[in-house]
Amino acid sequence: MDMKGREWKSSNNLVDCIKEMKIARNLQHDADFEDRHKDAAFYKSKADHFKNLVDQGIEFEPLF
Repeated sequence: MDMKGREWKSSNNLVDCIKEMKIARNLQHDADFEDRHKDAAFYKSKADHFKNLVDQGIEFEPLF
């Protein structure tokens, strides 16, 4: 298992909250730029969810 940086792979079904927050925020900005307001609102809520987890000190979220 490669454990270097934020790109390490895990077989434990964990989601990297910081990485997912950045992805969702970029998708939100793209959707907003393309006037897809419903998609932008969805990605905003997803990015905000991961930001709240990061603010609480949670780096990984398990997938159940």
